[in-house]
Order: sequence, then structure tokens, then C-alpha cells
Amino acid sequence: MLIAGLIELSTAFPYIRDVRNGKTHPAIVSWSTWFVLAAIAAMASFSEGVYASGAILSALALECFLIIVFSVKKFHFAYTRFDVFCQLGALVGLFLWWWTDHPLFALISFVVIDAVGSLPTFRHAWRMPREETLLTFSLAIVGNLVALIAIPIYAIPEILVPAYLLVLNSMISITIIYRNRVKLAKELLKF
Repeated sequence: MLIAGLIELSTAFPYIRDVRNGKTHPAIVSWSTWFVLAAIAAMASFSEGVYASGAILSALALECFLIIVFSVKKFHFAYTRFDVFCQLGALVGLFLWWWTDHPLFALISFVVIDAVGSLPTFRHAWRMPREETLLTFSLAIVGNLVALIAIPIYAIPEILVPAYLLVLNSMISITIIYRNRVKLAKELLKF
């Protein structure tokens, strides 16, 4: 599980590099939502003895925090009405999560809230795929696969978060690849 956490943590380096170089412009709502959720879910996972999810979520929280810091430092963020909608949806989900106080519901809530918080990144990857760092999401896929392989007992609380993150990062990666190809094809047709 340590390897999965280290791989997940390494995903931040290419993203931060690209933010610092002005190539990547993060959807700040996604990254702030991911940070809060990952930190809370990591604490919940460890408190329930779900170490696979806890390890990967801890690395994810640190990664998100660093990306937020560098994004704010470089002024690479925007806040649209769509972002406000997604942020409010995530906050409502956080309240419901806190209100129920049930560990499995907390993990399910994490997935739903995270998915809502991910919408600005999907939108950004669709509109401006060159402003997202494919390597970050690709490395996250590897980390999530390693986490799933390392799980000793396949139970819903153990596999839910790594499996969800595997699907999420795969979908973002596919979006970036597809949209880059579409944009490249359009540019080539202009000649």
C-alpha cells in the first residue's frame, strides 16, 4: 500500500511543474474539493482500519494541497457560475456526510461529492485539454491499480475509493487524450 501512496503522491510533481510553467491551469474548485474530501476520508478510513483507502487518500490530500498552493501563487484559477454550483453541491454533500456519521455512508458520500467536485476538471479538460497534465492522471491510474492489487480482503469499504479513483482518473485521461486529438485534427485541417 505504501507503493500506491508514493505513486499517488508522485502525480503532483508533473502537475505542479506545469502550473509553475504556466502550461496547466487547474480547476481550483475541483482541487479544493478533492483536498477537503481526501483529508476527511483519510481520517475516516484510518479510524475504521481501512488502510488501503487511508494511504491513498492521505497522499491525495497532500497532492491537492500542494497544487492549490502553487495555483494560487501563480494566479492560475478562475471561478465561474458552474464552479459555484459544483462547490455548493460538494458542501451540501459534506453536510449530509457529517450528519449521518456512518463510515460506509461516509465513503459512498465521498465518491458522490468527489464526482460533483470533479465536474469543473472534466469541463476544463474538454474545453482546454492542453491546460491539463495528462501524466498526472495517468500516474494516478497506476497508483489506484496498485492499491487495488494490494488490498488483502476485497470488501466494499476497501475497494470503493481506489476503484472509484481508478475510474475517475481513467475518464479524465481519456477526455484529455480525445480532446487533444480532436483539437489537433482541427488545426491540421486549417492548413
